[in-house]
Amino acid sequence: MTVHLAPALRVLREEINTRWPHRDHASDGWIGDADHQARRSDHNPDSDDDSVNAIDVDVDGIDPLLVVRHCVAHPSTQYVIYNRVIWSRTRRFAAARYTGTNPHNKHLHVSVSHERRLEDSKQSWGIATSPATRLGDRVLRPQARGGDVRELQTLANCLGARLVVDGVFGPKTTAWVRSFQKRETLAVDGIVGPATLAALRAATTPPKPQPGRAPGCRTVRRGSTGEDVAFVKRFIGARWCGSPGPDFDERTEAGVRWYQRMRGIADDGTVGRITWAQMGVKVTY
Repeated sequence: MTVHLAPALRVLREEINTRWPHRDHASDGWIGDADHQARRSDHNPDSDDDSVNAIDVDVDGIDPLLVVRHCVAHPSTQYVIYNRVIWSRTRRFAAARYTGTNPHNKHLHVSVSHERRLEDSKQSWGIATSPATRLGDRVLRPQARGGDVRELQTLANCLGARLVVDGVFGPKTTAWVRSFQKRETLAVDGIVGPATLAALRAATTPPKPQPGRAPGCRTVRRGSTGEDVAFVKRFIGARWCGSPGPDFDERTEAGVRWYQRMRGIADDGTVGRITWAQMGVKVTY
């Protein structure tokens, strides 16, 4: 058998990525390292079907407590750990202090049942379609807090802001919003209303390809130019690839290598068939 992530957790990961497409993946993980392999852990493959029944999700750029709420309501969940708190089915998901060595403050951990019908479940977790507040549902002002502020900070970081994604609309977030508004010739008030939000989304959305072409039409590497390169730089983000544009330079290559390492593929700095596929782009050559 081939080691694989439990189907229920694949559904969870897809829903999180759908809701927060610009989130940070640096602390994501599922297959256990040497430390996990030396002890009993859901990050180790099951002996009967080689499934891994645990996943770690980076909390930067998401609303972790929203994820926790949906996880404890899902029949497949065995336990969730986040920020030194554990919610376990054995305790009917009452919050309890987690005393393990890893505080799980950079990522949240979700383990699912080893019962085959539950680990193989394709039931929705409700995260991608949750009606809870999302960025754009209300005006964001300085001192606001919550998951929508995390999404704002994540969008800003895609444009090179280098903010801490903590869900607090503090002085640094306010200063960046004001600088963005000035650059976009908007009213400089530090408030994220409809006009500022629209400009943010336009600035962080991958550019539309030229007529008759789509991203993934060719392999791109250092020295390449064009719409494919611009798409790659927008997809990976300014934090890693530098300023948006059609030129594949040294900074772009470094960003591509980072993305490839994060996705567990060869980090050759070239965007070919495998890397395009990891980005969800259909290759046409």
